Amino acid sequence: MKIFSFINQKGGVGKTTSVVTLGSGFALRGYKTLLMDCDPQGHIATQLGIHKAPGLRRWYYDEEPLEQVMMTVRDNLYVVPGDKTTDRVLGRMREEQWGTAEFADRLREESTGLEMDVVLLDLAPSLNHLQIAAMLASDYVIIPTRLRYTDLDGVNEITRSISETARRSRMPGRFYLLPTFFDRVTRETHQRLVELVTAFGRQVLPPIPQDVKLAEAPGRGMTIWEYAPQCAAVQGYINGNGKTIGGYAAILDELIALIEGA
Repeated sequence: MKIFSFINQKGGVGKTTSVVTLGSGFALRGYKTLLMDCDPQGHIATQLGIHKAPGLRRWYYDEEPLEQVMMTVRDNLYVVPGDKTTDRVLGRMREEQWGTAEFADRLREESTGLEMDVVLLDLAPSLNHLQIAAMLASDYVIIPTRLRYTDLDGVNEITRSISETARRSRMPGRFYLLPTFFDRVTRETHQRLVELVTAFGRQVLPPIPQDVKLAEAPGRGMTIWEYAPQCAAVQGYINGNGKTIGGYAAILDELIALIEGA
């Protein structure tokens, strides 16, 4: 089993969209997948057409078993939904010295017991005890980011936090950057992508092209794989050399390679 956290201190960078898209992609490939909404906004539920619910609060704060609070939303796809009561989880972690470690240990133990193959955590746009707990639980941290100057500054902050957390704990400290909202006709987008690759090398995943269909799919109660599986956001785009670049399908392949140890 592998756990991935999707973290960025900035909002609007595509964290929830990436969690839902990649999570449903894993499920379609036959991996038993759990999505855990750690954001009080509860947008995983919104994207999947289900009601927000106090799933995370019930699991961590009320100490109910994971099996009792998760919902089945598709074949192989399960969700622990969130809502505004998720703030209680953060409050308890602040009060308890070992709260973050407890979160990580319980998540790994119970997910393993339920024979999950993949767990994806969607975090709010901030850096607090819940984000630290997610980092501790994770095999990999995925950092979605827009390709703008101000957003890349946020990337540097979160990578420093990951390194510091790894130094003080047993966390592996492995992370990947996921460029989102890639506009292939905008010069700045290309420039910022080059800067990101120059700074982080192979830790930069292929970019996700900007695509209105990603915003349309939730309104129809569908994942992008169900609504528009051939769109640019999924399949990438063809560059001037005839090569396919980016897309969630390519990202999914790379993450599966991590899971399988390829």
